[in-house]
Amino acid sequence: MPEPGVEKIVSHIQAEAEKEISEILLTAQTEAAKIKQAAQEKADQEVERILSNGKRLASLEEQRMLAETKIDVRRKRMDAREEAIDSSFSEAKKVLEALAAKGKQDHFDYKDILFNLIASASEVVAGDRLELVLNHRDRKTFDTKTLEEVGELVKQRTGRNISLVLADEPMQFLGGVVVRDLEKSVEIDNTLETKLNRLKEGIRVDVAKILFGDRL
Repeated sequence: MPEPGVEKIVSHIQAEAEKEISEILLTAQTEAAKIKQAAQEKADQEVERILSNGKRLASLEEQRMLAETKIDVRRKRMDAREEAIDSSFSEAKKVLEALAAKGKQDHFDYKDILFNLIASASEVVAGDRLELVLNHRDRKTFDTKTLEEVGELVKQRTGRNISLVLADEPMQFLGGVVVRDLEKSVEIDNTLETKLNRLKEGIRVDVAKILFGDRL
């Protein structure tokens, strides 16, 4: 079963719940927490030692060393933060990759995620003739019945009678879909990789605050 923080990332992609972005990594991986704690404790000890000695320092050289130490501590904390964030999203990518390959994992269903990604892209475009570009695996399993099922979901979500067709040529990506508006020449990239990358960049600051507070 994936770590709580990773599960929240996958759940976000599944539900498209933008309002819960700030809570996605509230319970981040234990490994990330350990990285944070170890780095912060070491940095704090070093700062306290230097600050204590700094009260007795008078020369410009000693003051310069104190300033450099503070900068070094800040850099170490930032490095630990980035490592923790990257660790969580790397694990989330592994979970998504396994989910896309197996179809189901824990309480996640890849078909539901794929359908939601298609529907959300359909809500963005203005045209009523859309082409779905899938990867090789999904293209083989996406039959007429499946196309009709997702068509009904798209109709419910958009309130429009949208015509869906499958692209003849699949593309190379982890999972998800690229939706092309055949009338407006617009393309929406809702592949799993793109969604994960957008999510990562969009909440990097929020994740850092959740993991490390306001201190750097």
